[in-house]
Amino acid sequence: MSKLKILIIADEVWNDRIHGNNVLTNWFTGFDAEFAEVYCSPGAPSNPVCTRYFQVTDAMMAKSLMGKRAGHAFETEILEMQASEVAPAAEPIPEKFYSTMKSLAGEPLRAVRDMIWLTGRYNQEALKKIIDDFQPDVVFCPRLLSPKLMRLEKIISKMTTAPFVAFTADDEASMMQVSYSPLYWIKRLLFRSAFKNHVKLYKHYFTFSAEQACDYNAQYDISTSTLYKSGDFSHNFVKKEVNDPIKLVYAGRLYCNRWKTLAAVADALKVINVDGIRMTLDIYTQEKVTDEHRKEILTSEAVKIHDRVSPQELTEIYREADVALHVESFEKKYRYATRVSFSTKIIDLMSSTCAILAICWDRHAGFQYLQEHDAAFCVDEVTKIEPQLLQLAMQPELITEYARKAWNCGKQNHQRELIQDELMNVFKRIMQQHKGGALISDNSDSAKL
Repeated sequence: MSKLKILIIADEVWNDRIHGNNVLTNWFTGFDAEFAEVYCSPGAPSNPVCTRYFQVTDAMMAKSLMGKRAGHAFETEILEMQASEVAPAAEPIPEKFYSTMKSLAGEPLRAVRDMIWLTGRYNQEALKKIIDDFQPDVVFCPRLLSPKLMRLEKIISKMTTAPFVAFTADDEASMMQVSYSPLYWIKRLLFRSAFKNHVKLYKHYFTFSAEQACDYNAQYDISTSTLYKSGDFSHNFVKKEVNDPIKLVYAGRLYCNRWKTLAAVADALKVINVDGIRMTLDIYTQEKVTDEHRKEILTSEAVKIHDRVSPQELTEIYREADVALHVESFEKKYRYATRVSFSTKIIDLMSSTCAILAICWDRHAGFQYLQEHDAAFCVDEVTKIEPQLLQLAMQPELITEYARKAWNCGKQNHQRELIQDELMNVFKRIMQQHKGGALISDNSDSAKL
């Protein structure tokens, strides 16, 4: 039997240098299939999986309104992607253009950008050629759905008979958001109406959130299931001694006011360490740390902020630490914005040899998953941070216990073979249904939620 052929439609470039925690590489490394990708951003791909591409960008689409149609196909080799920062045929990132765009960010500009993507002219001849040459068995759409991607998916659906499968890690269409912009809500309502019709294109919908999967199954009568990242659990759990003082580590971004939650942790440490250093916190982030961040977080010598480190360095940092933090903001706007997200770092933390401390709203998808599997210390209110940390300081043996629980959860649920089997089973099932084979109930996968 020939290999499965999977066409991917994505917004971002598949580049593991830019997106170090790329779920596509995590899911599809060693996957028994061939891949081609259509993507909607500048920059060259860099991954160990896919060599065939069709690229279209903001700049191409804007130019298409007055001239050359947008998009072009190219091929590259795995070794070429790994050896070079730039694939010769890919449009590079125009730094000046995108820095200007970011400086003008806001709802009016986003609306203009949407209109460009909705009215621009695709190079459909070149797009159809790559699809005809590749002849996909499945079209996989991992993204936050947007007007531009809805249009692109519709165009491609007319070029192939292959069934479509979607994945989202975001709240795409619900009204559970916070914004004071009338334009935001007008766009949200229009998109929600379009989404209801567009979702009929998919034969299966993957999400990070069990709650979202159940909602989509009920609202849109579509087959759904959760899909998570895999981790490396090939070796046995290694017990380690808890440090004195206990070492807490956070590695990640400070956006969506996560920094305020870290500041609350720092405040709690200041109390716990009043008679001597019992706990420390080291923060590693790629983001610019403002004076406000430093003032609120660096309230004692027990807390330090470091620049971003490489994945290899971070592995060693976790090996020497005791507790790894997963935090989200408690402000309503950001609670809603991140509600259905499941940080891919959570799976990395399971294999880190650290215990996990999750500090989030209790309706956050990642928090609910960790709590359900008893795989982390779970704190759902700022006022509970200090008591939880004090308990760990008094009972450090709990840290060893929960490091093992996190590892066991990962080994049981997130080994690469298990995740790839889930993907392959869904792809094969919808292909069989699409070809009129033996039908399986659309609710079969939803039963796993």
